[in-house]
Amino acid sequence: MFIIVAIVAILIYRFISYLWTLKSTYEYFKLRNIPGPPPRFFFGHYLTLWNTPSYPNQIREWTHQYGSIYGLFEGRRPMYVVSDVDVLQEVFIKQFSSFHSRRTNLLIDILKHKGANLFTAHANEWRRQRHVINPTFTTLKVKSMIPLINKCIESMIVKVNEISGKEFNIYALYKRLTMDVICHCAFGINTDMQNDVSNIYMKQAMACFATDPEMFPIVKLSNVLPFLNPLLTRIMQSGICLINALSKYVPSLISPIETIPIFWFIGQVEVLIKQRLASGEKKTDLLQLMLDAAAHDDVKNDKTDDSMSRHLHHTEVVMNVFLFMIAGFETTSAVLAYSTYVLATHSDIQTKLRTEINESWKEDDDELNYEIISDMTYMDYFVREVLRMYRISGQNSTRLCNATTTVCNHQIDKGCVILVDVYTVHYSAELWGPDDPNLFIPERHAVKRHPVAFMGFGIGPRNCVGMRFALMELKMCLARLLRTYDILPGEKIEKGMTHRKPSILRPEAIYVQLHRRSM
Repeated sequence: MFIIVAIVAILIYRFISYLWTLKSTYEYFKLRNIPGPPPRFFFGHYLTLWNTPSYPNQIREWTHQYGSIYGLFEGRRPMYVVSDVDVLQEVFIKQFSSFHSRRTNLLIDILKHKGANLFTAHANEWRRQRHVINPTFTTLKVKSMIPLINKCIESMIVKVNEISGKEFNIYALYKRLTMDVICHCAFGINTDMQNDVSNIYMKQAMACFATDPEMFPIVKLSNVLPFLNPLLTRIMQSGICLINALSKYVPSLISPIETIPIFWFIGQVEVLIKQRLASGEKKTDLLQLMLDAAAHDDVKNDKTDDSMSRHLHHTEVVMNVFLFMIAGFETTSAVLAYSTYVLATHSDIQTKLRTEINESWKEDDDELNYEIISDMTYMDYFVREVLRMYRISGQNSTRLCNATTTVCNHQIDKGCVILVDVYTVHYSAELWGPDDPNLFIPERHAVKRHPVAFMGFGIGPRNCVGMRFALMELKMCLARLLRTYDILPGEKIEKGMTHRKPSILRPEAIYVQLHRRSM
């Protein structure tokens, strides 16, 4: 009883101290002559951001009102919102050592306890992982997975043949395609997602993206009362352990409660690794490349500085394979969906792209390969324009300042967050003119732009390590589709775009008709 009273007393003291310092904290940007909307006591700007219909649009609105650099507060934590590309170049590239980590939330921190991956790792831990994983995505390694990607695309085309000429939601097929590619290329599992509609991998992947973690009550509480994080972490971990134990030993007691999707995937990766190591089988997939990286170079011993060892640990293999699954599923399918929307509503662009595909991919060529795709310049412009106009990440890019520094005459203190207003950058007439940036014009990418003007795959050292693989998958799918079909808009095509989830920025559906072309 005494322990409980002591804990409550400490929490009350911390809460009062927290409130006492808030007023002075909210003077942070005023003292630096940085504009911004007035914060609300205790919440900062969270109440507005939690309740806005569209987080990115709210950020753009404030950017239009307060300029290319202004200040917000996440509870009491200062956050610079930046769309000035010179400042961003300093933060993401030139002064990367002072901004090497992303802002995370309670759930990500809890997940990190199972092992860090490239998204959650900080400082030397991230540098070591990136150094080891980079060779996994070389051109040669990507080429080795092309037959697997072709197999998955062919499976989708077979399904499309069955419904061609009718209006249907192609986004649903893209989700199944990208999960199929992940299962084949990442896990080495032979799946047929287009026909196996109840596949457990697909079901759990969809559940992972059903809600925005930033909107979970426990995450909100953690954000406004960060000193509670140790306690909230313990509560969450205990709850997860309890659910897992009950699921394993007394499943009938919690039949309505399913295993948490994220932890289900992590468990599956662990099982697959054990099976692969036990069998001694070598496959051409991401899991094998990761396992090879885990055994590559020196083996860590107790005297080795862990941050500088040149291999991946078992938990890092698990967490990075899981990361690539999450990153490669919803994002790739969303880009394909937006690409199809553009092609269906811009027949001239569809014609140009098909012409290039037919010129590069000759009739006497066998399967589509890396060299053929690499020759398609207009295809590359097209995909980049899709990524410019249709941002697929709900939370804009962030960096956490880990050392007080000066950036373009602005002193940024340790602990502050840099939030990038990506939409403002991507739609800037100054950066993307002289053509109207609101118009879809792939040719604009033929002109050299500011190094930070395009952030489709991130910028700086922490950009997307799987970019080459993602682009290959996207281009191969689009080339195969356009070579075989004319893409026409369905009657409900705009409806699927209008009803997008504002915090996740995915279309609800892309309704099209595909008509087979005479070859």
